[in-house]
Amino acid sequence: MNRRSLLFLFFGLLIFITACKPSDEKITAAVQSALDNNPSLNSVSPSVNDGVVTLNGEVETEADKELAESSLSRVNGIKSINNSVTVKPKGPSPEEVKKMADERILTLVNQNLSTYKVQGVNATVEDSVVTLTGEITRANLQNAMKAASESGAARVENKMTIKR
Repeated sequence: MNRRSLLFLFFGLLIFITACKPSDEKITAAVQSALDNNPSLNSVSPSVNDGVVTLNGEVETEADKELAESSLSRVNGIKSINNSVTVKPKGPSPEEVKKMADERILTLVNQNLSTYKVQGVNATVEDSVVTLTGEITRANLQNAMKAASESGAARVENKMTIKR
């Protein structure tokens, strides 16, 4: 074989190998399909650039983060994986924090009502707003309002009725 034929064969082989390599679009589709097989990974989104997969999103556990990467082991054409998935921090949800704050306010209101010797009044708390209900004497009205106000409530709603 002459030199020109070898050079032609080399370039032909190079073109063939390049053409056979999966496109980023095909890799992305295969990666998304692999991720879709696990419901705990539904918040993970992939992007592919020249065969390099980058995973983004947030999952519940470290095991889910590892699963996001390991689930791609059978996808052809991946050169490397950048796993930028984050794990949700442990701790109470915003709803749980709000509920705990309301419970704390209610506890303080009830302690204050006891301290001021106010009876016949019920307190409820929602979104840091204290609502007072029940029957009360005019003499105890100020103490009931003071008990609620000193709890750290955002607002106090007076729905009490005055005893005659």
